[in-house]
Amino acid sequence: MPIERGDGQFSHIRFQRVPNFQPDRRRRPFTPRRPPSPSDRTSHAQSVSFGFSQASEQVTETRQRIGIDPNRLFVLEFSSLNLDIRDAIERYQAWIVDEYDERDGDDRNYRFLIQFPTETSRQLFVRDLQLYREESDSTETLPPGMRRDFFDALQMPIRTPSREERMGIRLRQEGLPEQDLFYLDVDFWHPPTQAETRELRDAIRGLCERLGGRRIEEVQTSSLLLAKIQANRRLAEALLDLDLVARVDLPPRLAPAYSAVFNTDSPLTLPMPSDDDPMVCVVDSGVLSGHPFLVNWVIEERDFGTGEDTPTDLNGHGTSVAGLVVYGRVADCLESQTWQPQVKICSAKVLLNDAFGTPVFPDDRRVEAITEEAIRYFAAERQCKIFNLSVGISYEVYGDGRQFAWAEKLDELTRELDVVIVVSSGNHSDPPMPEEGLTREQFQAAVRDQLISDPAQRLCNPATAALALTVGAIASSDALGCEDTDGGVRLRDAFAAAPANAPPPFTRVGPGYASSASYPPVKPDLVGHGGNYALQTIAGGAPRWNRLTVNLGEPTLCLENNGQFVSSQVGTSFAAPHVAHAAAMAMASLTATLGRQPSANLIRALVGSSAATPNCPEGWLGGEDEKLRLVGYGLCNVNELIWSRQNAVRLIAMDVLEEDKLHVYRVPIPDVFMTTRGRRGISVALAYDPPVRASRREYLARTLQVEVLQGLTTNEVETYRAKQDNQGDLSLPARAKLDLRPPRERLQWSTLQVRHRSWPRKQFPVAEGESEPAVHVVVRCQQRFPTDDLPQGYGLVATFWHESQQVELYQALRNRITVEPTKIRVRG
Repeated sequence: MPIERGDGQFSHIRFQRVPNFQPDRRRRPFTPRRPPSPSDRTSHAQSVSFGFSQASEQVTETRQRIGIDPNRLFVLEFSSLNLDIRDAIERYQAWIVDEYDERDGDDRNYRFLIQFPTETSRQLFVRDLQLYREESDSTETLPPGMRRDFFDALQMPIRTPSREERMGIRLRQEGLPEQDLFYLDVDFWHPPTQAETRELRDAIRGLCERLGGRRIEEVQTSSLLLAKIQANRRLAEALLDLDLVARVDLPPRLAPAYSAVFNTDSPLTLPMPSDDDPMVCVVDSGVLSGHPFLVNWVIEERDFGTGEDTPTDLNGHGTSVAGLVVYGRVADCLESQTWQPQVKICSAKVLLNDAFGTPVFPDDRRVEAITEEAIRYFAAERQCKIFNLSVGISYEVYGDGRQFAWAEKLDELTRELDVVIVVSSGNHSDPPMPEEGLTREQFQAAVRDQLISDPAQRLCNPATAALALTVGAIASSDALGCEDTDGGVRLRDAFAAAPANAPPPFTRVGPGYASSASYPPVKPDLVGHGGNYALQTIAGGAPRWNRLTVNLGEPTLCLENNGQFVSSQVGTSFAAPHVAHAAAMAMASLTATLGRQPSANLIRALVGSSAATPNCPEGWLGGEDEKLRLVGYGLCNVNELIWSRQNAVRLIAMDVLEEDKLHVYRVPIPDVFMTTRGRRGISVALAYDPPVRASRREYLARTLQVEVLQGLTTNEVETYRAKQDNQGDLSLPARAKLDLRPPRERLQWSTLQVRHRSWPRKQFPVAEGESEPAVHVVVRCQQRFPTDDLPQGYGLVATFWHESQQVELYQALRNRITVEPTKIRVRG
C-alpha cells in the first residue's frame, strides 16, 4: 500500500540554492620532485633500449606461436620515478590501459601498462630513445626537455606481465581443470577506439577457433573487454602468455547461505499492491512467487540464462533476500504478527542451484554480462530504480590494487541508467579463530580487532563499487536462547561471537577502492542486521564456529520446510536487502514530496541521512576511522527517512554542477533551534555519480565535497571563495566552518558523504548586515581527469534536528528558506 503520512509527519522540504553563484576555481599548482638524472645517459638509454627490445621480442614470439598479428595492440609494462608519463605516451600514439602509483618517502613510483597500437607507434618511441641517447637538441616526437625528463624517469625493467600475474585467484589455487573442455573468464585490455576493438574481437575469435575453443560471450567496461571462453588446456596456456590479457580465471563460486527453520503462524491473506508502491529488482537465484508471504507482490520474474529453464527459485537464497526487501525487518513482523508488504519485487534470476545446494553463477556466463543484462532489462521494461545484489565472489578480496571489473561495470550502469545498486560487502565464512583462554568480552573484542587488522576480512568483488550502496552486517542478536528453570532452549558450552548490533566475525569491512592511501573511500557505506556466529566447544574439545544457531540468525522467508515458511539466515546477503528496502521507501517518500521521480543520487543521500551508529557496547567500534571501516555511516532508520517531523527536518535538493564550480544553499537558523534546552544538531548527506575509469589510478573522474559555513553573508562566501589557497580549501577563517565529522578530507573519495555535528547548546553568529543567523551549505565539484562535458548530478539532504519533541522546527524552517516549487505529475 502507498506510504501514508500520520500525525506529526511532514513531507521533506525542497530548498533552492542561491542562484548564479559559480565562481571559477583557481587550479591547484603541482610541484612534483624531478626524476633522477642518471650519471650516464648513454648507459641508461642502452638499458632502456635492451629492456624494450627484449620485452618486444618476447611478445612477438608468443604472438607468432599462437597465430596473432605481432604488429598490432602491443602491451608492455613501464615504470617511472617522480614523473607521470601519460602525456608523453599519448604523443607516441599509444595509450595507457592500467596505472597505479605509490609513495616511497619523498618519491612517487608510477607503474603503467601501455598499449602500442601499431609498429609505427613503437618506432616513434625507439627514435626518441636514440635522440635521448645522443643528447640531441632536435625534436622528433617529444621536445628535448620533455624527452629528457621522460627517459630519465623510466625505471627498469620494461617488461610484459608474467602468466602468474595474469592468473585469477581460483586459477592460482586450483590450477587448470582436468577435463577436455572447461570455461574461463578472460579479461582483455580494452582499446579506446571502435576499430581497434573490432580487431581485438576478431583476434580473440580466431585464436579460440584455431586452438579448439570457443568464445561464448563478451561484455565491456571502459577499460576491459570481458570474455567467457570455452577452452582446452592448450588455449588456456596461450591466453596466460598473451600480452593482451589482463586476467584469466575459472568462473566464480559463491558461498552458500546458511539457514535454519524458524517457527511462525500460518500465512495470512495479503493485500494487493498498488501502482504507487515502490519496487525493487532482486538479482539473485530467483524468487518463489507463489510463496504465501509473497503472493501478488512479485510483479515479474525472468531467468537470464542460468540453464535451469525456470524463473522459480530452486535454492531459496533469492526468496530469503526478497522477504527482507518486501517487509523490511521480518523480525518485527514476527513479534507483532502483522504482515504488511510494502515493496513490490521484480525477480532477475542469475544464479542456479548446484548439486551441493549452493547458489552459483552458470559456468557459461560472465558475471558482468549476466548481471548487466538483468539490470538493463528491468530498468527498461519495468523502470526499476533500485536493484539488490546479495552476491559476491568471496575469494576475490580487495587489496589496494586495481578496481574489480565487475565493480566497474556496476558503477557504469549506475551512472548510465540512474539507478541505485545495493550490494553486500561479502562473507568470510571461515574467519580465523582468536586465541584461546579469553573471557567472553575479550574474545568478542579480539573478533573486532581481527576484522580491522586481517587483510583477508576486506571487501570482496564487487563490494568495492564506488557508486553502489555497499552493506556490511551487524549481529541481529547475542542471545542463544531463552533459559528456564529446566535449562530451557539454549546452546550448551557456547556464546555469541559478537555483541548485539556489532559486526559479526564473517562480515567484510573497508576501506574501499583506494586511489589514495591517505583518504580511501568509506566502505561499507551502511550496515544491516545479518545474523551472528557462536563460539562453541563440545565435550571439552577445541572451540569452533557454530554458524547455524537459529536464535542468532536474521529472520526472513524461506522455501517451504515441513510446513514452515520463515527461517533464520546468516550472512551479509541478508543485511543488504534491509538497505534496498530503505531505498525503496526513500524513493516513495521523495516521489510524494517532489511530484516526480527522484534521481538515484537523491535516494542514496536520503538513505545515508538516516544512518546512525549501531547501538552496540559503548566504545566497541573504536575511533572514527575504525568505525568507518567497520560500519560505514551506520544503520539506516526507515522510519526516520520517510517523513520529516516537527523536531527533525530534512531539506532536500537535486541538481547538476559543472566541474570546478560550486553551489551554495542558504538556511536561516530559527531562534527556537538555538534557545530551546536539549541537544540539537545538523547533518548533511551528499551523493553523486561521477564517470569512472579503472584504467586511471584516480578511478573517479570528479569528486564533490560539502561544507557548512556560519557567520557569513553570501557575498562574503563568494569573496573568500575567490581566494582559495593552494590546497583547494575555502580560504575561510576557522570560525566560519562548522567542525562536521568525519572531516571533509576523509570523505573526498566517497560518492556518498554523510557529515554531522551536535551540541548541547549552540548560538550561531549573525553576519554583519544580517538580521538573523544563517548557515551556508556549499557543494563543490573538482575535476580529477577529463571525460565528457556533461555537468555532474548530485543529491543533497540537510537535516536539522532537536531532541525535544516540543520544538516546532519544521514550520520555522519552511517559512525562512527558498522553497523549490512543486512539479505536479499529471496522470493520464
